Amino acid sequence: MKHFVLTECYGSLPISDQNSSAFTTAQADELSSYISLNRLEQHLVQISRKSVTFTNYVGFIQLSSCSIEILPKVSSNEPAQSRRVLLRMLERTGFLEVNESQAGQINYEKMNLFEILALLFTEKILRELSKGILRTYITLQEELNTVRGRVDTISQIRRNHLKSTAVSCIFDEFHPNHDLNKVFKLTLRKIMAQSNILKTRKRANHAMMYLDEVADTVDERAIRTPIHFDRSNQRYQESYRLAMLLLSQSAPTSQRGKNIGSSILFKMNELFESYIAHLIRKLTPNVIIRDHSHKLLINSSTERGVFQLEPDLLITGTNGQSIIIDTKWKRIDSSYNRHGVKREDFYQMYAYLTRYERVGTVILLYPHHDGISRTGDAPLESWYIEGLSDKRLLVYSINYEDEGVAKLKLQSLIEDYME
Repeated sequence: MKHFVLTECYGSLPISDQNSSAFTTAQADELSSYISLNRLEQHLVQISRKSVTFTNYVGFIQLSSCSIEILPKVSSNEPAQSRRVLLRMLERTGFLEVNESQAGQINYEKMNLFEILALLFTEKILRELSKGILRTYITLQEELNTVRGRVDTISQIRRNHLKSTAVSCIFDEFHPNHDLNKVFKLTLRKIMAQSNILKTRKRANHAMMYLDEVADTVDERAIRTPIHFDRSNQRYQESYRLAMLLLSQSAPTSQRGKNIGSSILFKMNELFESYIAHLIRKLTPNVIIRDHSHKLLINSSTERGVFQLEPDLLITGTNGQSIIIDTKWKRIDSSYNRHGVKREDFYQMYAYLTRYERVGTVILLYPHHDGISRTGDAPLESWYIEGLSDKRLLVYSINYEDEGVAKLKLQSLIEDYME
């Protein structure tokens, strides 16, 4: 089965029925159907007659005849480095946990995102199942020769004409056949069917033995409804998080229902924002994520506010002065006028500057790439509001793939503009 790797925004997948290494028109049609069935944002996946381009989405898509891996841009343009960066961002933002032992097993050169998550899941779930399979009380209804629990009166009346000595009973039993284990079993079956790594399939098969009493079928509501975790099942929470990633966006991709497509997709704008927020939390406790304290306008008749302002990061200093950092997962370039900063972003930042009285500086923060000329510690662009020179809008880029460099940059911004 073919596996395609491309870079989000910067790379495209050629479509051709004559080129054996290209995406075929049939595969493009299947991808288009998958996007529609799963209600993905179609404007983020541009499918033309000649190519496919992904914007904002990163992750993994499995179709019937191929798989597609979309990775974030890194300076080396190497898929292995892109996978390292993406996995680190997912770990830092709470999507998954990776300990040193697991990290040592990951072959970033050969493993795509699905294989990496499958390795992490099978290693973790097998370790937990070996400590003891989780059982809970579930309600069963059966015909028994002796009364157990309570008699199901309605069922008993309906079967009286059968002249049987069996009694319809409803009772609770301590059993492993519950929704959490069903989700785990479904995930293991998917891994055994799709993984190309023998060690991962063997671990999945070993884990399946512990779940022998668990039903093979699972209600879709069990996947869509979050599981409640408490002290009895807390040790399975990380396994469940990984399972939900591996089962994400699973749906039929053909009307015949034989081919199954699935995807593990993340929006880079949200991931980038959460990652920068994580790093800033390490630097200062005085940060509010997605502040909701201000509306843009107040209706003079109803006194109700409209247009909620939600700056990504509101950082307050000891003197009460604040700065706002708003992350933008967009491509800017030094060859463009104003570096290509969008008009709507100017208006959004202007609203922050005028509505937040204690904010003197708003920073637009973009991911750095080779198309941005380095300017040392100076901003890429700098403006102030006419008549209000102490109200500034600055544009910076940040090397997000190197966490140490990113933290130093954020520390510098906070120190420079919180004075």
